[in-house]
Amino acid sequence: MCDTRPGRRQHSDAPKNLQRWLKYISVTMISLVAFEAVAVATAMPYVVEDLGGENFYALASGIVLATQLITTALAGPWCDAKGPKPVLYTGSVLFLCGLSFAAFAPDIGILVLGRATQGLGAGMLIVPLYVMIGRHVEPVRQPAFFAAFAAAWVFPSLVGPAIAGIFVDYLHWRLVFGVTPILLLAAAPFMLTKLRRFPDARERKELPGLPKMILAAAVSGIAACLLQMLSGMDAKQLNLSVLAAIVFFTCLSLGAIRPLLPPRTLTAAPGVPATVFYRGIINGTYLAVELYLPLMLKNVHGFSPTRAGLVLTVGSVTWAIGSWIQGRLPEGKIRRALPLIGSSAQIVGSALTLPGVIPNVPGEITFIGWLIASFGIGLVYPAMTVHALALTAMHEHGKTSSGLQISDTLGAAVMIAYAGIVYAFAAPMGNSAFAVTIGFVCAVMAAGLLTARRIRPRS
Repeated sequence: MCDTRPGRRQHSDAPKNLQRWLKYISVTMISLVAFEAVAVATAMPYVVEDLGGENFYALASGIVLATQLITTALAGPWCDAKGPKPVLYTGSVLFLCGLSFAAFAPDIGILVLGRATQGLGAGMLIVPLYVMIGRHVEPVRQPAFFAAFAAAWVFPSLVGPAIAGIFVDYLHWRLVFGVTPILLLAAAPFMLTKLRRFPDARERKELPGLPKMILAAAVSGIAACLLQMLSGMDAKQLNLSVLAAIVFFTCLSLGAIRPLLPPRTLTAAPGVPATVFYRGIINGTYLAVELYLPLMLKNVHGFSPTRAGLVLTVGSVTWAIGSWIQGRLPEGKIRRALPLIGSSAQIVGSALTLPGVIPNVPGEITFIGWLIASFGIGLVYPAMTVHALALTAMHEHGKTSSGLQISDTLGAAVMIAYAGIVYAFAAPMGNSAFAVTIGFVCAVMAAGLLTARRIRPRS
């Protein structure tokens, strides 16, 4: 990643009106990426039903994260070597192509291909925007940019499920994938005109370790994709060969990505390694449960897309509240206890969604549980970023930030794969398969608490 700290980089301030346009462009891109994430999560149970691919639910939902892992690791070094604009343009084209494939998908296979392409593009959209801000916006104005980015993530999370529900209920699910390409293509000429006014990188360099980094990310992402594909099997196909494949792909994905993480991350060594590992666990388990809540509300309680999407809105609101609270806590015992408090709330809240598998229990019971779980991760997730950076020397903040992002993405890709596999093999149990799947994820959360005890260095 580029070093964008004042005094350590050669800063080239753009005119203030151009900086404002960079903010508008960045907020637009981030908002559309965030909208797609929450809107697709709402619509996916109904999409796979329409395409006759219910057994590929986890794959169609999670493959975007597995492929995103590949390009997320590539984006930073590519920006350093060639400048941010080629990365941003490439990511935009892949993102649009993937969404277009999904919008016109005639079957589940093309939908999965589109989602995979979408993930490749999404992994190259955010990093170059951050790099451009570091290069062209004076430091005193940068906090306002990142505050706007936070709002760009939160607002789509609040309205995205409702919009997706309206599309599926009253129009067609294809609009969930198709509306973003339409908006981006309409804005593209104007955005390109503004982006061309920013100077290209003055110094382009070759990074000697880049091929190894690309190979590591590609192998890890492909292994995660193959792991997710196993979720498309049914219980009758479970045998020793399948179990061996699960173990092999898991080890391959984790082992390949190891050079891109802080040393000893996979053994959760005290300090930064355990913090990065822990972030992957809490993010992965949260998204794995969230993935199955709309499907459970649809299959067990017959919820419409609009009504089922409310559970995601509830989660977004309480996550934001939890993040706001943790950001205002001073250093002290309470802040040091945030990992235990937040993760315990996440576990309890996730477990409280389990009564939703009973048809006679109102489906809204899951909203209460998810409110608590989302509040819990809101407390702990951003706090782990602050904690990791506080333990890291200033000149290594880029590496630690990259490690956190890679851990988030890999944790989500692997946990969604495991949840999908568990659900596939528990499917003959009917509605109880949801209880087995969410219960499995809760057990992983509980095991993660052991890692939380190691986030502080022994010294």
